[in-house]
Amino acid sequence: MSLSKNKFILITLIFTSIAFSSLIIISTEFKQSNVTEIFMKEDSIDTEILEVQSLINTNTLSQEFSIFGYRLKVEDTQPIIRDENGLLIIRQDKINFVDLTLKLKWNDFEFTGVPVYGIIYINKNEIKDFYYHIEDPFNGFFMTMVITAEMTYIDLAFDDGNCQYCYNGLVSKGYMLFNPYFTHQVEIVHLNIEKNTQVISLNNMIQTLKDFQRASIKIYQNEDKNEVLGTRSFSYRKYGIAHECADFTTVNLAEDLPDDYWEPYTEIDYGIYRRTPTENQVKSDLRYYNMDVFAKNARDIKAYAVYAESNPEENTNWLIRYWWVWDWYPWTGHYVYEWLTPSEVASLWFYQSYPEEVHVYPTDMIIHATVCYGYSGNDGIPHMAKAFVDYGAAAYIGATVSIPALHNDEFTGDFWYDLCQSDDTVYQATQSYISTHNYYDDYPTTPENLNIDWVYGTHIKIYGSTSVRLDN
Repeated sequence: MSLSKNKFILITLIFTSIAFSSLIIISTEFKQSNVTEIFMKEDSIDTEILEVQSLINTNTLSQEFSIFGYRLKVEDTQPIIRDENGLLIIRQDKINFVDLTLKLKWNDFEFTGVPVYGIIYINKNEIKDFYYHIEDPFNGFFMTMVITAEMTYIDLAFDDGNCQYCYNGLVSKGYMLFNPYFTHQVEIVHLNIEKNTQVISLNNMIQTLKDFQRASIKIYQNEDKNEVLGTRSFSYRKYGIAHECADFTTVNLAEDLPDDYWEPYTEIDYGIYRRTPTENQVKSDLRYYNMDVFAKNARDIKAYAVYAESNPEENTNWLIRYWWVWDWYPWTGHYVYEWLTPSEVASLWFYQSYPEEVHVYPTDMIIHATVCYGYSGNDGIPHMAKAFVDYGAAAYIGATVSIPALHNDEFTGDFWYDLCQSDDTVYQATQSYISTHNYYDDYPTTPENLNIDWVYGTHIKIYGSTSVRLDN
């Protein structure tokens, strides 16, 4: 399940389930070189790096992009409603900040002064791709944008306090047609790769994205328990979320958790399952379903299961997804990785008292991280666990070693079964699957470094309370 300790080598990618990687058939060997950070002066633009001198100017930048996606309100009878005709307008007149307007079927939304962080990928043929993080955690807006010479891809997720919105954009408009420079702070990443790509038509790619949107999320509603509590003006609802970021064909439990484990046996009102979510969707879910608005509503994620990749060097960062970014000529490209870091998780939590009292914290959440080295990497510090528990989560369960990909379901199945149906504590449930699945005895053909005689406190650890239970 883990990535190689010293390098990323991905031999074959055949229509993987995320957006870009489902669009192209490739066979490639990938190696990422060291990263050099360059912070440009506010009054200068390095045209030697960009090599698009004719497009560079200091005027206000404004671009429009067609987007498509859906509105999500899990409490509704019809939780997901599509909108295939959205419009995103991006304007920049300040360094490192942009204003965004979203014209959607449901409403027009404005986000102003959103920070931008940019990465420029340069491959061995000096082909450049621009990758931007555009996000404002305090206001619940998360977006990434990839700009190649001929094409732009956009992924965004945000909420308006009542609903979530998840949108994509894919247009034949790259930096040969508009100024791609949305920030004066960039990170330069040089790539040494060999590649062979087959590009599919834009229309097919857009349809693939739409099909993936429809298949990548499922909502489960506990009809017996999702009633509104308290006064007529106040509601309190509990959620369970499963993020299957690592799309292994052997993993089936993640999709079953909301409907087969949480909903029938616990007080969780709604279950949400996302298959290979984007980084923006992961952040939006964690923020939105932990938001409490005083005198209006309270939301809490009580159970959170995450399936992701990592390696000891990343020190509990989660690899949310990767996809292939291509160039039209000379048919080259590279992988782009989206990692979720502990600092990004911690940035989701906040409290405000004005103009209304709002706080977003992972109150009493139980997190089971089916992630290689999900508890600690090579520095031995549970960074991701601290990002949750130190802000209010009840417990974080993770491994200090690599987890065999073939046995992910068994690794977590006993845990959730005992927690949901036997009223066990997280310690009892953890000990249960350790005693049931001794990898060294059960899987003698597993590679030697994965033959583990599981020991609690050594291979599997709990950060936070060991006596907490999931309400049954």
